[in-house]
Amino acid sequence: MTANSPHTLLAAALVTIGSLSGALAQDEADTADPVAAAAADFSFDREGRSCVRTRAIRSTDILDDRRILFEMRGGEYYLNNLAYECRGLRRAGSFSYQSTGGRLCNVDSIRVIERVGGLRAGIGCGLDTFYPITAEEAEFLRAEADRWRGRPRPEIRVENPDAEDEANDP
Repeated sequence: MTANSPHTLLAAALVTIGSLSGALAQDEADTADPVAAAAADFSFDREGRSCVRTRAIRSTDILDDRRILFEMRGGEYYLNNLAYECRGLRRAGSFSYQSTGGRLCNVDSIRVIERVGGLRAGIGCGLDTFYPITAEEAEFLRAEADRWRGRPRPEIRVENPDAEDEANDP
């Protein structure tokens, strides 16, 4: 076979088409779940923390069944990508946790709070690394989570008995 033979040209065309169809399939997979596609573009090229102080948690925002945004006193934000999907977390809209030593860590678990004839603790889900993010990144993640759900995000309030009184902060 020569470089310009029909067999060589056909083989080159098939390789090109195979490459293009693989790229198109990847694009389709990325657009099938827009939140996942946006999250893939949202890289974490920063070091995470294994724990946060529970007294410093101002509020939490459940983005989906895998991601929780922690807003801290002083305007810091941390994103925790749970170790595994926590089915029903977003729908329930709230969770509880028990901390040891006033810290919530990547070895701790949360419990979905189910509202079935009252409140009860549901499935337990493991936390993972707490990644520091900016306020702008937090807003982006909130907007993306809302945008692809087509419904408003439930308002999540954290009543933290260990919370420090901000009025008494130096």
